[in-house]
Amino acid sequence: MPRFNRERASIILVDALYSDDELAAEKHGITARTIRNYRERLDSDQELSALFHSKRREREKSWADDMPAAISSGVEYLRKVSEGLKPEETSPEMVHAIAGAVKVLSEVRMTKDVLDARLARQSRTDDQ
Repeated sequence: MPRFNRERASIILVDALYSDDELAAEKHGITARTIRNYRERLDSDQELSALFHSKRREREKSWADDMPAAISSGVEYLRKVSEGLKPEETSPEMVHAIAGAVKVLSEVRMTKDVLDARLARQSRTDDQ
């Protein structure tokens, strides 16, 4: 029987957290039942739990770090459309979807920045 790989299990659990068990299972070549078993093990396996929380924090930080590039890509696409992108390279639905995504991403980014500023201010107040 192979040795339990906590590192791999923690990565799979984070993938399942941000998609669903079936997609994560397919991606990693395991069953959804295995993911449920990993999740149950979180309560009793402190090392797995610590790895999971660490991987989750990394994932949460990375999506926030990727947000400016995603916003820039959306704005660049909209700029190209406004400059006359060929009709076969776009559609009204695509323009609407990208514009909506840019709007949502910008609002999320702004909210994150406000929360970060408030938390930093609170931290400074707590340190005094």
